[in-house]
Amino acid sequence: MLQGHFIDTLLAPEYRDTNSTIFQIWSYFRGITAPTFFTISGIIFTYLLMKSKKKGQAPERIRKGLLRGLLLIAIGYGLRAPVFEWITGSFRTYFLVIDVLQCIGLSIIITVGIYYLTFKKSLIFSILMLILGISIFIMEPWYRELDTTGIPLVFANYLSKSNGSIFTILPWLGYMSIGAFIASLFYRYVGNEKFKPILVSASSL
Repeated sequence: MLQGHFIDTLLAPEYRDTNSTIFQIWSYFRGITAPTFFTISGIIFTYLLMKSKKKGQAPERIRKGLLRGLLLIAIGYGLRAPVFEWITGSFRTYFLVIDVLQCIGLSIIITVGIYYLTFKKSLIFSILMLILGISIFIMEPWYRELDTTGIPLVFANYLSKSNGSIFTILPWLGYMSIGAFIASLFYRYVGNEKFKPILVSASSL
């Protein structure tokens, strides 16, 4: 992900040739970096969350998950905090734009919340995360140009890029949700010998 940002920032315009095979390959892999990152984050976080239940450590893991989500949101805002401008009495709303850290943090909090509500029914958790992920992708045309007029800016920035947000909670929560669903399959079937060839076949697709 960092490699993509660095190259995109430093690459001279004359090398951004869309007819170049090398540039096309690089653009493709850069395009799938964020979806892959969110999906894998959902897999790892949710698998560890579900595994903690078996160890009797679920309450502690849930608490840590919530705190981690809040910490990521705080760091996301903190990295954009114009402290020196505030000292001089200048306050701009650009501080409230949303980036990847806030999206990851909020996605973790939502995932933890759903897991907590379905704590005794892991199957329901799996189904809900799958439905949530698919629904977010299917409804993309509806929220693509979502009008956030009247919504406080601090919340509107999570839903729209019109105010400068780099990432928004939609559709990225969808990737995290699909990752959580995949994690639930791992948790349920990882000990099943028949699951491994199915997993390999699905991965090859």
